[in-house]
Order: sequence, then C-alpha cells, then structure tokens
Amino acid sequence: MLKKSFVATAAVLLVFGGAGAAQADDVVRVVESAEVTIPPASGGYPGRAAAVAECPAGETRTGGGAVVTAGNSYADRYHLGASAPISGERWWAFATNSDPSNSGTVKAYAICAKVVKNPTLAPALT
Repeated sequence: MLKKSFVATAAVLLVFGGAGAAQADDVVRVVESAEVTIPPASGGYPGRAAAVAECPAGETRTGGGAVVTAGNSYADRYHLGASAPISGERWWAFATNSDPSNSGTVKAYAICAKVVKNPTLAPALT
C-alpha cells in the first residue's frame, strides 16, 4: 500500500551575480507552509484543504510546489488539485481527499530569492 503521494512543481531560477557567483544559501531558499490537514470525504464530497507559503519581506518568489501526503490509505485517494503562484510573494496549493475514513495533509513550498542590486554595466573607456 502506498503511503505518500508527492507532487511538485518544477521551478527555474536564474540568479545573476555582480563580482562573482553568490552562495546559494545567501541568495535562494525554500520556505514551507504549515502542514494542513485534508479532512476525510463526507456526504459524497471530498475533503478539501489549501496551504500557502510566503516569501519574507525583501525576497522574491521565483517558483514553488507542493506535497500531498496520504493518510492510512491508498495514495490515489489524495489529489493535488492546484499548485500555483498567487498575489504577493506567495505560493498556493489545493488538495482533495476522497477517502471517507482517513485524513491526509498538504504542504506548500515557495522558492524565494533575495533581491540583489547589480551595478550598471557601462562600456569600457579606451
């Protein structure tokens, strides 16, 4: 029996440094939301939950993704319905659960980058 269903959104990040390559820990990081419970299905309707991860002030969202974890059931009963950027510097994830007996969880991830000022390049004077 499968216990986990992982769904992630790929993200591409380009960081241009000034005088040399910046260390990844200094520029880019992953911020995760709290783990949100997806309730069991009830009355013929799936349980639903949403999670939001937000970049701190001074950082820009460059991508993100989500993970849905099945409860004590089959992974095919838990579905990631959406994983997308939303207003501000936030990443949103929405998940459903068709299992009437067990809850699951959803967690959102935002890939955040510090805003770095680069000097303006000018042609060399000869």
